[in-house]
Amino acid sequence: MAPRFFARLVSAACLMLFSGCLSPTLPLPPPEPPDTITAEATPGTWLISGNCLKGAMVTVFDEDLGKGAVVEDRDLDGRYEVVIQANLCDLGWVEQRVGTDEAARTTFVIQDRTPSGPLDPLACK
Repeated sequence: MAPRFFARLVSAACLMLFSGCLSPTLPLPPPEPPDTITAEATPGTWLISGNCLKGAMVTVFDEDLGKGAVVEDRDLDGRYEVVIQANLCDLGWVEQRVGTDEAARTTFVIQDRTPSGPLDPLACK
């Protein structure tokens, strides 16, 4: 009886140990839209910042111009800040990557914005 019990115990332990490896991992959440977008002194240049996962590699891109920037959250504060070339009302997107896991893109409109919302909600209507 003891060998049979021991074999079942080992089988159950192996099943529990390896079942964790077979379970799917959850995808990374998409980043929030930038909370701050500010036109810089140089025309066509914008400072864009927002929240990200700690340690994430963040890409911010202007669809209309086909230009963007990539920054890594090296200080692990869960924030990113990039300067990109863009025009008012261009469509942009932000995405984040942690290791080999990549999140879906979040789109936004290039316009002056504070954490409270767009400075002029009708600027890009």
